[in-house]
Amino acid sequence: MKPYKLVSYVGAALLLIGAVPAYAASRVQTSPMSAVKLKQEVKYFGEHSFDFFSIFKRYHPGPYWILHHAKQLHLTVAQIQQEKPLHVSMAKSTFADNSALRKAYKQYALDASVVQPSLLKIKRDIDAIGKAQTRLAWEMVPYHLKAYSLLNSTQKVLYRKLAAQ
Repeated sequence: MKPYKLVSYVGAALLLIGAVPAYAASRVQTSPMSAVKLKQEVKYFGEHSFDFFSIFKRYHPGPYWILHHAKQLHLTVAQIQQEKPLHVSMAKSTFADNSALRKAYKQYALDASVVQPSLLKIKRDIDAIGKAQTRLAWEMVPYHLKAYSLLNSTQKVLYRKLAAQ
């Protein structure tokens, strides 16, 4: 992976999970995706992910949050090396899902714009939107749970205390 792409995905992951936007924006200045585009992607995710941020992430903050609290959680070098790729992969997958959902909406708009829309096509388009939105809402959950599973029992107790704050 090219270094600028990694910076882009890391910056995107930071924005997606609600990290400090100024930090994320500063880290992605060399990336092909502008800070404005990143913010748009984060907003789109927030609007189409079944309230992931306020419902699931609230209780299971995920890999970036764990890395951000590495010192307090006493993460080992091995744990850090396992957590880092999780949040990069999570961002890449989430942006792909954002794109798929946008594509499904575009197809729906195209099929709906004709004078005599096909009932079958419209049903297919609405089903495709529902599936894409469900996929987007689901995308981060496995990464968040996997990140938590990498912690030992003492770290999990600390995690729950810190996450509750």
